[in-house]
Amino acid sequence: MKRSIIRLENVWKSYVMGKVRVDALRGINLDVSLGEFIAIRGPSGSGKSTAMNLIGCLDYPTSGTVLLDGNDISRLRESELAQVRGRKIGFVFQQFNLIPSLSAVENVELPMVFQNVPKKKRIKRAMDLLSSVGLGERLNHRPRELSGGQQQRVSIARALANDPEVILADEPTGNLDSATGKSIMEMLISLNKEGKTIILVTHDENLARMAGRVEYIMDGKNYRRLK
Repeated sequence: MKRSIIRLENVWKSYVMGKVRVDALRGINLDVSLGEFIAIRGPSGSGKSTAMNLIGCLDYPTSGTVLLDGNDISRLRESELAQVRGRKIGFVFQQFNLIPSLSAVENVELPMVFQNVPKKKRIKRAMDLLSSVGLGERLNHRPRELSGGQQQRVSIARALANDPEVILADEPTGNLDSATGKSIMEMLISLNKEGKTIILVTHDENLARMAGRVEYIMDGKNYRRLK
């Protein structure tokens, strides 16, 4: 049996707004095994974004337990969590979130800087990763000089910089045309076949069907849905 890489146990996330308490998540349970490809769906306001932040260990739960490779994140200081998260999880966002003033190579390098990878080693890895996603001739181009699809490929290369076990992709095709979006999904499927754990957050039912299983979030709770 493959080990659990991310596990949420009866997780609640609440926000206090004045005198009002809002429960964004209400007892979510989720277990993601190493090498899985899962999709998370849910309408606007369902708690999907909050769940994504907790699954990605970007936030702490109000109650319950979030385990990242067996480590309870609530017991880690933010600096410790950032280091563990940086090694274990790579992020791909709908808006790409590339730094406009940096070249493609420099954007891909950035996660390795925070893991104290030597400069020569991180430059070589960044160049190799960009070549692997078909951007070997765009190494020194800045985001504004790249198409949307090319920017998302840089984003995927950046997500792979520290060779994480998990790729968390939040609406990765949302700003792309259908043909380019298909190529990005094919890339994620290929990464999964190579052993990466893929967690896809999407509102698109057709994209969700490409995953091995689908978790549906509604009113702060999650339900497994048959594809």
